[in-house]
Amino acid sequence: MMSEVIYTSADLTDWEQSANILSSGRRDDPADVREAREATANLCSAWGGWTYMPEAIANIVQRAIETGYLAALADVRDGKIDGLGQTEGD
Repeated sequence: MMSEVIYTSADLTDWEQSANILSSGRRDDPADVREAREATANLCSAWGGWTYMPEAIANIVQRAIETGYLAALADVRDGKIDGLGQTEGD
């Protein structure tokens, strides 16, 4: 049995601000945005736990996951991944 978790609107605001900070200032390639959204949707649809998560929290988590994908795609595109091209130390 799952116990009910209580969170406040201030908690939600703080979590949303944290997700916004992760993605602030990014200028992502539109093709990367499409790829990240698709990858996030695939990941999230494969996990059934979303049905127990309040929608507001699920949206924040999904945005954070998408931001991570976008950062990884940008790093690959910029050659910042060991073994895939030059890194900052090269």
